[in-house]
Amino acid sequence: MPKLARKQQKNLIQNIAVQRMQRLFELAKAEFPENPERSRRYVQLIRNISMRNRISIPRDIKSRICKHCYAFLVPGSNARYRLKNGYLVISCEQCGKEMRYPYKKLK
Repeated sequence: MPKLARKQQKNLIQNIAVQRMQRLFELAKAEFPENPERSRRYVQLIRNISMRNRISIPRDIKSRICKHCYAFLVPGSNARYRLKNGYLVISCEQCGKEMRYPYKKLK
């Protein structure tokens, strides 16, 4: 592999990390019906990759992970999604915590 500038090398590593997180998320989604513990492990690996490389987890992945117990959330199975007063409220059935995300109402 040829030598790259430090900035290019950092961008390459970050791109690889994001690709790995996306792949682990797909695997967690596929494994959840049969083996929820394995999907929890995949979420743990996603967090480890993001912390090791100091990059944030993509928003589409982050919204499907419980912020308290780090469980993989599936609507109707172990999570409850509700709309309340301009917020999307996601309740984790495993730990009982709620996460609130604002959304814009149409005027």
